[in-house]
Amino acid sequence: MSNQYQESFIRNIGIFTESEQEQLRNSTIAVAGVGGVGGLLVERLIRLGVGNIKITDLGTFDQSNLNRQYGSSMLTLERDKAEVVNKAIKEINPEASIYYDNKGIISEADAIKFVDGCDLIIDEMDYGAWKESIYLQRAARKRGIYYLFAGAIGFGALLTNFDPQGITLEEYNAMPPNEDLEKLGEFSVPTERILPVVPSYAASAMSMEMLQEIIAGHRPVPTCSVGVGLASVLAASNAVNILLGRKEIVKAPQYIYIDLLDQNFLIRSVSEPADNL
Repeated sequence: MSNQYQESFIRNIGIFTESEQEQLRNSTIAVAGVGGVGGLLVERLIRLGVGNIKITDLGTFDQSNLNRQYGSSMLTLERDKAEVVNKAIKEINPEASIYYDNKGIISEADAIKFVDGCDLIIDEMDYGAWKESIYLQRAARKRGIYYLFAGAIGFGALLTNFDPQGITLEEYNAMPPNEDLEKLGEFSVPTERILPVVPSYAASAMSMEMLQEIIAGHRPVPTCSVGVGLASVLAASNAVNILLGRKEIVKAPQYIYIDLLDQNFLIRSVSEPADNL
């Protein structure tokens, strides 16, 4: 390790061995979407000492992002999220290699290009970007690497890790396998697959119509700084575990769900009945 890197991450040693820290430094993680969860996630990854990060996001900051998104302020409204986040994390670790663009994942070709050279893919695109997420997970499978996604609602977070040899995202979402997504029209994913647990404090406030609008991508997910912070930490810790192999990985069809207000922690299969807690 260089002197600058060693000094920056010396407090990690004891949690990680020096060889594990070096492994993180040499790893490449791609994060698609740097809004609520994604922006905080790359900030966590850079502070963990991950040396190579790729980010993409086609969005710009608006005023509704101020309640939770890393890099969002009155000074960055209408600026590209990827550009702002890139600048912020580069200032934390100037030695890190960071690739960013504002194109997002639109097609299969985008996903293949984004996955190239990576050790792990993390999907933090918006609800409703089902085709784009499938492109990304397919590309990760072809490369033989893990794909994971983490989402937030309220004070809670849900995460699923996809083994490249395990079930596909299509299977997880109860969709037919190997569909030609370019020819496929609009489709919806069953509510219980995307939101298998509804927190108690949200269940009474969210109508089924609201849930369907969220899942279709027509309405933003109600969320706050606590939930996105928790989801980012959950994703970062699972990313480290996948790269270093510290503990057994919880793999799809199982998911991890944590809610701090409900004081709830679950590891459960997506095929099990949904809960309203």
